[in-house]
Amino acid sequence: TDVLDNDPPNNLVPENVVQNEDDAKALLNGVYGAIIPRESWAYYLFTEMIPSTLIGSMSGRIGWLFPRFDNNDIFSNDGTVEAYWLIFYEVIDHANNVIKVIDELPDTEFSGNTKAEIIGEAHFLRAMATFDALRYFGQFYDLNSNLGIILRTEPANFATRDKPRSTVAESYTQIMSDLDFAIANAPDFSVTYRASKTAAKALKAKVLLFQGKHATAAALAKEVINERTRSLESDFVAVFDNGLNSSEMILMTHRDEDSDDDQLNIKRLFYAATTGTTWFPALMAGDPREAFTYDGATILKVNHEDTFRPTYFMRLAEMYLIQAEGLAFSGADLTTSKAPLDIIRNRAGIGDSPALTIDELKDDIFNEIARELAFENGSEWFAAIRFDKAMTLKPEIISVNQYILPIPEEEIIGNGALTLADQNPGYEDN
Repeated sequence: TDVLDNDPPNNLVPENVVQNEDDAKALLNGVYGAIIPRESWAYYLFTEMIPSTLIGSMSGRIGWLFPRFDNNDIFSNDGTVEAYWLIFYEVIDHANNVIKVIDELPDTEFSGNTKAEIIGEAHFLRAMATFDALRYFGQFYDLNSNLGIILRTEPANFATRDKPRSTVAESYTQIMSDLDFAIANAPDFSVTYRASKTAAKALKAKVLLFQGKHATAAALAKEVINERTRSLESDFVAVFDNGLNSSEMILMTHRDEDSDDDQLNIKRLFYAATTGTTWFPALMAGDPREAFTYDGATILKVNHEDTFRPTYFMRLAEMYLIQAEGLAFSGADLTTSKAPLDIIRNRAGIGDSPALTIDELKDDIFNEIARELAFENGSEWFAAIRFDKAMTLKPEIISVNQYILPIPEEEIIGNGALTLADQNPGYEDN
């Protein structure tokens, strides 16, 4: 047998290092570790800045990374695009290692349901990163499109490196499979910075909304609300002032005093990004949330010093807005559709929606998503696409091709299963 086919006994591959429950927990922590440290800032920083810049609620014109995102004129050899693509697949690869290695360990090495819970968390994290890859790099808005993403469900190696793009439908199927596994096996909610059954249900509601399965999304969002593992804070500012201890947070990054320095949290250095100068300030003008969201040109909400500048992935207010959007787009009556929206509006101090028609209500729902969830995990960018407002709000967006980013040039060159013909439309010649 060729010695190259066998790992030496002391080779530090996961299979040799992970032998028991403590080792398994450490391996799982490595998946979270791919999201939050400075060397992985593409996840916790770019998920705020890139989508907000694309829709114009934030501006990167004075920064060194984002002028092309301001102009919605992005090249496939852009280093920021490549870093964004790679960080999603790094998280996916870490999760794949957890799933494979832990599944092969004897059940006797674990207490209670710990083994299943660890694998469940890994499935959630793989689903989250796969969904992010799809909505930034695949035609997520067209369920019949062939231009999904590269689905990776095995640890990366030379044998699995070359892989073609899957369809959008296949991409959603994989995401849903992982989320259903997480709903069944992940631990119950315990802390705001770990995956849980609650987080899996919340993300599934969001994915259903992106698929246009509005009634099902609304029903699942309502289920998350009614389970009461999370509850709305009494006011908007308290959500962020309470940080990791917020009753409303479903999933956020863990930040504390020890991890909020210039070496570990690049958000301390990078919020030279400013608020946009067009539709967003006009929408926020006079809203009670404005003063906490930004101050003039300075971003505040996602750069909150007192809670060490965490990144917010999901919170309960979003479930109310998903419920409202799902109802409004699935034929529910005006009163029923308004109810969850008005809960968030009244918490913010702006009263019930004045909408008299479903179309007016849809406008109110979009506006509330932008005001309530600005800068949080692409909320206003993807809402602008779902509500067909992106081209109206930002003149630089003239084609649906600009709704997604190009597949990085390095991926097309390095992946033997891809050719230039696999590039997203509109980016073939750049």
